[in-house]
Amino acid sequence: MKPHLNLGDRGIRIDETVYRDKVLGCWLGKNAGGTLGGPLEGKFGQEEMFDVDWYPDLPEGGIPNDDLEMQLIWLQALQERGPGIVARDLAEYWLDCIRYNFDEYGLSKTNLQKGLVPPVSGWHNNWFKHCMGSPIRSEIWACVAPGTPEIAAAYAFEDAICDHAGGESVFGEVFNAVLESCAFVVSDRVRLVEIGLSAIPSECLTHRAVRRALELFNAGLDWKAARHAIKDEFYMAVAQYSPINLGFQTIALLYGESFGDAICKAANCGWDTDCTAATVGAILGIIMGAGQLPAKWLAPLGYEISTNLTTGGIRHLRAPTDINVLTDEVCKLAPRVLEYWNAGKVIAADGESSSPAPDLHLNSSWLATYDPGRITWDLDTVVVSLRYDEHAAITGCEPARFELEIVNPRPEPLRVSVAIRLPEEWLLRPGEPVRCAIEPQARLSLPYTAAARAAAIADSNSGTIQVEVEGRPALPRLPLVFLGGARWMVSPLLPGSTIEANCGFDESRMIDAPPESWAELWRPGNDLQVESLFGGWPGVIYLLHFIQSDAPRDVVLGVSNNGRMKLWLNGTLQHETRKITPIRPNQGNGGGDGANYSQAILHEGWNQVLIKLQRGSDPLEAHFTIGLRDIEHPKCVGHAALGLRRTQFAWEL
Repeated sequence: MKPHLNLGDRGIRIDETVYRDKVLGCWLGKNAGGTLGGPLEGKFGQEEMFDVDWYPDLPEGGIPNDDLEMQLIWLQALQERGPGIVARDLAEYWLDCIRYNFDEYGLSKTNLQKGLVPPVSGWHNNWFKHCMGSPIRSEIWACVAPGTPEIAAAYAFEDAICDHAGGESVFGEVFNAVLESCAFVVSDRVRLVEIGLSAIPSECLTHRAVRRALELFNAGLDWKAARHAIKDEFYMAVAQYSPINLGFQTIALLYGESFGDAICKAANCGWDTDCTAATVGAILGIIMGAGQLPAKWLAPLGYEISTNLTTGGIRHLRAPTDINVLTDEVCKLAPRVLEYWNAGKVIAADGESSSPAPDLHLNSSWLATYDPGRITWDLDTVVVSLRYDEHAAITGCEPARFELEIVNPRPEPLRVSVAIRLPEEWLLRPGEPVRCAIEPQARLSLPYTAAARAAAIADSNSGTIQVEVEGRPALPRLPLVFLGGARWMVSPLLPGSTIEANCGFDESRMIDAPPESWAELWRPGNDLQVESLFGGWPGVIYLLHFIQSDAPRDVVLGVSNNGRMKLWLNGTLQHETRKITPIRPNQGNGGGDGANYSQAILHEGWNQVLIKLQRGSDPLEAHFTIGLRDIEHPKCVGHAALGLRRTQFAWEL
């Protein structure tokens, strides 16, 4: 994120009293929509619509919701780190304050804990990067950047890449933040949707889903028919898939005849009901202001945000949970943010509101071209980027590829030396330091490969990049991290066999030699990539894996798949598929897909995992995951299981 956009004064003026009323309305509307939709949310979407016109469940103070809680943490980060916060700052608050491990939260936090930084933390091994975890966190950025969508978009981007880099959800959060920032000065909902669309690439699915909802509205289609059209055109079984939810959110915003009608339409569309209803509630809260929101929907909830602080979802929270105090804190912070970004005078004294607002459409080209596998450091003398190739893992079957790019922003040529250090026994090419000159405003690209044998690959593998510039101040060493891949053995295909069949293999024995005709298989992440092993044929395969643990561990093992499976741990049948479900391969929070997860104990030392997978007539997808259980805080199951060794076989020791 660049430190200044140099926006200048565009003449936007928001009366400070009006501004506060709109910020207050944002949080009240967010809380109401989340409480309405929370009880309806499930793992997977359904064909049938809901039919609610009031809160299905109404505990005092509303229902705790990560949509709102996490934004309290981001306010805290803004207050403590200042307006120049970037994704790397937010990464620390993820680990300090957020214990939730839902889906992308758990996977990206695992990447952070193993040494990766944003945006790679949100990109590597993250099946959920197209889900709703980041579009729901947009309001804080809009509220501190009212009427300045460029600023809101920049913050939203830095937020989203922590856990969704390379995914549709980055576009979803930017869209929401831009729309909500503009809602402080624009009340026309169609215009707001169009401005939001201008901020995201036209070819992305999020843009297409929102655009389609807008087209259906403009064509006069009934809202239920519009919902079915969006469902059919942008279908994904997982309820938290963001493009379909952004489409439903847009339907509710455009078709809603009142605040209550709009949040009910959002929830009744289905899928991620608390998120869509909460966002629609927040948008309308900004447009209408707290003073115009219906007391019917607000009075039962009061002004205290209900959180999961005591049950462990969040921790170390210092931001206020009283909505009035929260609003005052945001209003104090916004002028600092606007001044930092050179945005001119936006929040003005009483009676200085401007009308109409100028053209607020944005250019999305920067968002269309960002690289989720690239980490960039501005070292003042030079700018250095590390770009991973397909993933950030090292396996024993092929070299890991990466590239360094060094940009010389100075007005004179620079002579640079680049040296890379990797773990012992690894092979780096080129292995010797590279020395060369870089002309002013020019860039140098250096491709590398790193290779390692299985025994030299740990769970997380750290190296360094040292760039030295002749005649310039010393530069810090930069981290170079590769996560360890997972090594498996795979059986030949048993065509036409089933999960119940006796396949002539003793599934309960501990295996101390390579099974005959089985092949070695490396995977860089959780995805077992099994479809190619079946060659398009129905049948059964076995997968064998060993995990070394330095202590007994209480874990959740998952083999999320869309076929059928059996799982043995140390020769004991641990679990088998309860019912065929769509894929939902998280680290165990909420039971994954509800059919293919089991609690287990990893022994100290080596543990044998055997998986039997059955493919039917459809292509098979399967993911193997491990997450730590949290007995005291059930909402937090799925923590990273760090320090496991997964690259050797029992007979090699």
